[in-house]
Amino acid sequence: MLTSVIASDIHVTLKASPIFTVGGFHITNSMIYGVLCSILIASLMVIAARKITVKAQKGLFMGTVESLVEFIIRLLESPFGSRETAARFTPYFGVYFIFIMFTNLLELVPWVGEAIFHENAGVKETLFRPFTADLNGTIAMAVIAIIMVQILSIREQGGKKHLQHYFSDKPLNPINMFIGLLEVFGEFTRILSLSLRLFLNTAVGEILITVFMSLILAEGRTPFAVIPILLFEGLVAFIQAYVFTVLAGTYLGLAIAHASHDEDHHPAEIPDDLETRGMAGG
Repeated sequence: MLTSVIASDIHVTLKASPIFTVGGFHITNSMIYGVLCSILIASLMVIAARKITVKAQKGLFMGTVESLVEFIIRLLESPFGSRETAARFTPYFGVYFIFIMFTNLLELVPWVGEAIFHENAGVKETLFRPFTADLNGTIAMAVIAIIMVQILSIREQGGKKHLQHYFSDKPLNPINMFIGLLEVFGEFTRILSLSLRLFLNTAVGEILITVFMSLILAEGRTPFAVIPILLFEGLVAFIQAYVFTVLAGTYLGLAIAHASHDEDHHPAEIPDDLETRGMAGG
């Protein structure tokens, strides 16, 4: 009897739910959550930008922001081969790290998930759903990241060298053409890899939190029993932000390897502990 009661209280869905419609376009709970998180993060970064000076700032907030930026720069040094290049691209790739980490951490607060509901056509739906737990959201992030890599590569070394990254300097050679087409196809596998990895890790974490919270509340146990799961999800949030940022940076590092050789930079390599060659799309 207890088991059936517990099971009936658990409501887990992998699909984002529409909350309202604007011009025939459905606005889902994951979109609302993503927009609110973006506004919060952007507001904090604007405040930090206004306070930043040449000298190190005192205080927890500014110290945290400066440490975070320094961490991201060091993170990108490996794929780009130099601190100068890493610092130049940090504003582009740091956005992904900060957004993924903080949106995943904010999903642990009580009002996200099975806490606040919105009634739509007689059906109760959660008002806030983690953005990275929506496959549409992670696919959109991955597509934007890959497009950004292409644009930055062209800006960095020109269109000709960017194409040579795929087809070498002799594109009409049948073998080079075939390999180049495989490389282009690899960009789509990168989108799939980035989006599915981020989505599945966040979705599984959401399911774990929901199930454990339901069991704890149903059996009258102390809520502190769920703390290990929350700590684990916090670690996963950091790891997913780390992996997504490093891989996106590595894709650009590989794309500009021709220009890097001209400047005596070391070519970027995908870290062995993050991505196999097949998953990296070439």
